Amino acid sequence: MGNKFKDKILIGITGGIGSGKSEVCRLLHKRGYKVIFADLIAKELYKKDKVLSKKVVRAFGKEILNYKGVISLTKLRDIVFANKSNFKKINDIVHPTVIKYLMNMIKGVKQKIVIIESALVFDTDFYKYLDYVIMVYSNKKNRLQRIMIRDGAKKKDIEKIMSFQLDEKEKIERSDFVVVNNKPIDDLEKDIEFLSKILKLL
Repeated sequence: MGNKFKDKILIGITGGIGSGKSEVCRLLHKRGYKVIFADLIAKELYKKDKVLSKKVVRAFGKEILNYKGVISLTKLRDIVFANKSNFKKINDIVHPTVIKYLMNMIKGVKQKIVIIESALVFDTDFYKYLDYVIMVYSNKKNRLQRIMIRDGAKKKDIEKIMSFQLDEKEKIERSDFVVVNNKPIDDLEKDIEFLSKILKLL
């Protein structure tokens, strides 16, 4: 498949829930890189893309809608993380639409390097479109702590989501670069400064 854009370098940034991939993207954005947040786009498309939302409702039933008849992400998440087959089903429905949307978006980007943040780079075919993948790794204890503080979520709920995401070791093996994010933010700043220099050489 590969990158369809001859004039651009597409870089995926991935990592498990709470790894700090959004923070890495923020620091790269601050250094002038174009960053696209695929997971946020997916959330928007549930609401905006009528064809997609119909497919999702057909697959999971009307109980995922809120009182306005719009997909409730909370209700959908509960069903999606109920079992692995639901998780696969939603990815099979949503990802082709998200990828198509991303590709159109990238067409209009002026910068040569485009960074795309997505939790599910390797869980779907998305990695095939990318030139490089950067994995943000953080140990489980740190990830749990961050999410509990950030979302006020319960430990067992976060662990359930973690169990659905691809194994960290496998992600590391399949990535081109790994950013280890277990230390304070100042250390991360230094690592991203270094990463930024490497990206400029690509």
